[in-house]
Amino acid sequence: MKDKPITAIEQQLNKFLQAKCLIPGGLGLWEVYFRKICTAWGEINGEIRPQHIIFSADNGCNMEGYVGYNYEVTQKQSRNMLLGRSSATQFCNFNNIPYEVVDVGIASDDGIGVDRKVAKGTKNILNHPAMTEAEFNSAFQSGYERVEHYVKQGINLFSFGEMGLGNTTTSACVLSALIGADPTETVGPGSWPNKPDLMKRKIDFVRAVLDKHKASIVSDSEVERVRKIVAHVGGFDIAAILGAMLACVEFKKPFVIDGFITAVAAACAVHMNERITDYALPSHHSREKGTELALAEVDITQDMVPIQAHMSMGEGTGAILMVQMLKTTQHMFVNVGTFADLMKL
Repeated sequence: MKDKPITAIEQQLNKFLQAKCLIPGGLGLWEVYFRKICTAWGEINGEIRPQHIIFSADNGCNMEGYVGYNYEVTQKQSRNMLLGRSSATQFCNFNNIPYEVVDVGIASDDGIGVDRKVAKGTKNILNHPAMTEAEFNSAFQSGYERVEHYVKQGINLFSFGEMGLGNTTTSACVLSALIGADPTETVGPGSWPNKPDLMKRKIDFVRAVLDKHKASIVSDSEVERVRKIVAHVGGFDIAAILGAMLACVEFKKPFVIDGFITAVAAACAVHMNERITDYALPSHHSREKGTELALAEVDITQDMVPIQAHMSMGEGTGAILMVQMLKTTQHMFVNVGTFADLMKL
């Protein structure tokens, strides 16, 4: 198999970094991701202009009491994020990273944050498809349009988070259906206590859902198969993040994956467009069990993930920390002195 030809921007990066007063490879992953960001942009630029987007939605399986806690927590925490009182929004505020909350399906009468409400939560996937085709398209398009909106404002790096109780369950369903993994490989505790009886209940739920929908999530077209999987067993948040990630490829803007839910969205996205791997950046290795499988679909292994902090908070907490580190290292790579200047001292 022939090596891929070196592009013009890769040649520029090689010359640029060779001139710098840096030990080749000395900054490890930060050099890898500096190269990846510049290659995605098609230019060497030290200014990262980020935008964090949190997609909020409720899940029918949670609202009917099959998994998780009181579904009203989704709307309360979404309002809390708008006030800047959540973990993720505190990270954003401290690091001057702008954020927004997008309501794509919170079970409330009013829209919370940016109102793109598709419905007041999905259906219970144990008995029905999560959403109709039209509802999937609406959520997907909302994610795509939020990225497009910010690209027009000069944003050049996106990060994504989510809020919605029950979404680790829907994500496990989506990932198992996507790659054929057994639920024991994709189901983690989520916001539940990590107890064997609760885990068994959750695994049994996911297995029953997959059995219920198995005949409806097949297609000769891989793009259509992914759409069916998300529409039948996923959530509005996953559909919106999927649309947002594919928009990033369209507009040549890199994006940062957060934890399990966004990693599952990225795994879906790469099955729809393999170029996702050129734009996706990992942040942290969530303690959710299926994270490694989801990231592997995007050609990301655990040693490529900078933050190993055993987090599972959601909202994009890990992604925001990653954005701040990327801003720091991007600035350094562009502005650090050259070897020639060093030798003049």
